[in-house]
Amino acid sequence: MPQVNRREYIAAVTAFGALGVAGCLGDENGDGNGGNGNGGNGGNGNGGNGGNGDGPRIGVSQHISGGAWVAAFFEAGQWYAEEQGVDVDIRIHDDDTAEQIQHIQQFIAEDFDGIVAAPFDEAVDSAIEDAEEAGIPVFCANDPGTTDAITTYTGFDNYLAGEECANLMLEAFEEQDGGDGDYEVLHVRGPFTQAGNARTDGFIDRMDEEDNVEVVAELESEWTAESAQSVALDWLSANDTPDGIYSSNMTSGYGTHRALEQLDQSVPFGEDGHIVLTQPDGGPQIHPLIEDGYIYAAVDQPNYFYVPLAMRQCLDYIEDGEDSVPEPGDEVTEDDIVIEPTYIDEIGQELWSEPIWAPAMVEERDGHPHVLTQAITITQDNVNDDQLWGNIWGEDAEAEQ
Repeated sequence: MPQVNRREYIAAVTAFGALGVAGCLGDENGDGNGGNGNGGNGGNGNGGNGGNGDGPRIGVSQHISGGAWVAAFFEAGQWYAEEQGVDVDIRIHDDDTAEQIQHIQQFIAEDFDGIVAAPFDEAVDSAIEDAEEAGIPVFCANDPGTTDAITTYTGFDNYLAGEECANLMLEAFEEQDGGDGDYEVLHVRGPFTQAGNARTDGFIDRMDEEDNVEVVAELESEWTAESAQSVALDWLSANDTPDGIYSSNMTSGYGTHRALEQLDQSVPFGEDGHIVLTQPDGGPQIHPLIEDGYIYAAVDQPNYFYVPLAMRQCLDYIEDGEDSVPEPGDEVTEDDIVIEPTYIDEIGQELWSEPIWAPAMVEERDGHPHVLTQAITITQDNVNDDQLWGNIWGEDAEAEQ
């Protein structure tokens, strides 16, 4: 429905208690978005306006500055807003819950047409619910949020990513020695967030099905290479060498590899002494390690589609109302949510030329639809694919956070 009628309609049905509307956006890698060279125009709380001022006003609240994953997530969203003529206000909260709540409250006070958010934690739910009450839809990307006031969440399935990493590790064990031995596995995980827990649970639940595999320790890192290297080094120095290590994000995997290097335990796949490494997330520093056999495989995200997909859903909602929102049970294809290929001068190539996110399955979780994109398994066979975000942003953006 038209924008003005949408607001009148929501106000009317809310008054009668007949309908609630909502939405939001987020990220599980501890990545956010931002300035310092990687986030576009902003930092210090604001990322600047990415549109031309002629289209709908959409507020975007994202995580922290820095890092290649963040650059891909952030810049793609900003470029998409520019291409769509969206008047977008991008704000960076630097993992500060109170600041993110303030951003959303400001978007509400200024009567924005929609909000795309990466909710840092459950405390942000109250602000999202305030936006719903004000008739402003909130769409989440990468971080799902926990309130039914969210219109949709878009991202890949973290649980399935962990499960697939377990399958890949079992595949590697079978390739190495038939898979009939007894295997000890170390897990270097991220913080106890929604995403961190899901990635851990998917891996552990799958490995628990195998009688000959034991996850001997679970080490918490901080989604950084430095913390992962430190905890992995301490454990590896004091214990027998494991057969495999599962790290639950890009930087944790890179830090774990550096710990193995430091102990002279980093051996390519196929050679004696190889420790099988799998993880969610590829990246500029991960791809060479996959290519050279030090990391067996990674389950990657189509992260540069996340904000465009959330923003496209938001724009469709503004134009057509809640009938445009994907529903649980739907299979969403590239024909349902169209992200047009666009040549981007900053990266010197066409972006979004292959819909690697599709099809997405829609499930209801935490009271709102989760639009769950495809994941991409990276092996030696496809590690140089030019559609992987780590190859698009690999030269100019740092991989560490």
